[in-house]
Amino acid sequence: MILEKREWIIIVIFAFVFGFAIGHYTTKLTSKENVQINQNFEKIFVQISGEIKYPGVYEMLEGDRVFQLVEKAGGVTENADINSINLSKKLIDGEKIIIFPKKEINKQEPSTINQASSIESKKTGLININTASQSELESLPGIGPTLAQRIIDYREKNGYFQKIEDIKKVSGIGDKKFEAIKDLITVGP
Repeated sequence: MILEKREWIIIVIFAFVFGFAIGHYTTKLTSKENVQINQNFEKIFVQISGEIKYPGVYEMLEGDRVFQLVEKAGGVTENADINSINLSKKLIDGEKIIIFPKKEINKQEPSTINQASSIESKKTGLININTASQSELESLPGIGPTLAQRIIDYREKNGYFQKIEDIKKVSGIGDKKFEAIKDLITVGP
């Protein structure tokens, strides 16, 4: 069966109209799905400070990560210790992210770090859980060698603690133990 020219034209026109209709329908369906996906994310507000170009409070979407907040805030300064923070962590509404400065102690020998941390503790009377040695951590009530090591392991894996309450993320430190040490610790320089 051989088709005439007129029949070929009708088939081509029909194929074009059918293809256009399918394409238009799928595009419309995809854009509706995208709108529904975007509507599921609520706005949250997060503060960022420290070694950041434009510190402040930023409106973000639920599910955004720390690196997106850093980008929105103009990036970090030259003095930022970017290894002190988990850039892939999801943001939480009302959270404060602190980008700590690079410390000269990081370039020194381990024994010098412990001495500098001890001097800092004596000046403020508080133990900096971001820089404290194992023995300094063990001097806290209820913190033995195993728990002190867990604190050190946690901060090495996840970066510096942003606030003192973050120490409760360490396995073995609950509300009761936190209450016993909260007035003795700090995360600041």
